[in-house]
Amino acid sequence: MAKMNEAQRVASRKPSYGSPSPRDPNDSAKWENIRRLRYGALVRLLRHRWGKFGLPDDDAGREDLWELLTNVSLARFGVEKKMKCILEEWAPWMQPDEAAAIIDHIKMLTIYERTPTARQLGERMRLTNVERERLALWPIKPFDMTDEELAEQRRRKNNERRKAKRKLTREEYRTASLTKQQPWKAANMSRAAWYRRRETSCDATIVFKAASQPVSAETAERPKRGCQQAGEV
Repeated sequence: MAKMNEAQRVASRKPSYGSPSPRDPNDSAKWENIRRLRYGALVRLLRHRWGKFGLPDDDAGREDLWELLTNVSLARFGVEKKMKCILEEWAPWMQPDEAAAIIDHIKMLTIYERTPTARQLGERMRLTNVERERLALWPIKPFDMTDEELAEQRRRKNNERRKAKRKLTREEYRTASLTKQQPWKAANMSRAAWYRRRETSCDATIVFKAASQPVSAETAERPKRGCQQAGEV
């Protein structure tokens, strides 16, 4: 009976999550994708904080366990089985009567009470922006940054990525340029002679029409502007 009272006490500390989520819970396919992303973020965060041996047998461990259980309680299929698996993996120290009491309490909550926003989840988990960036926990918002600060951070990172991409492209272009490679030296000729030879090389190319029919010999002997008009691009 003591364990049952303890389970009820822990569960009753989170009877509501404030305002409901702005996402429509009735859009099951969309919400299932969001739920899985949040579950993955929660697992990475808890593994980072507690290691791979599960949660501690204290109030902090029970609060983190609550977040996992309420998340999987929104799954489309096999809810009770998933919740039991969470308890076995993360809280093997919990007694069966306490575990059953927590599951029963979660079942009585409405879908809105089990659906926190990204901001609410970050505040309850005390997720810092440093942890969020290091572990790539994008489905959860950090409690130590406002939405405006996150938007500014996102703009700055996008600008840095674009600058890095432009720089890389320019470096690649310089490396692959003919001026850098200087192929006329390998051919043992002057630069001007190499370009003249390159321009006249299309005369030796066999040109085909769109129907894969060879052009007549008379057409192939026309000036080099005919190479482009015949479709060789």
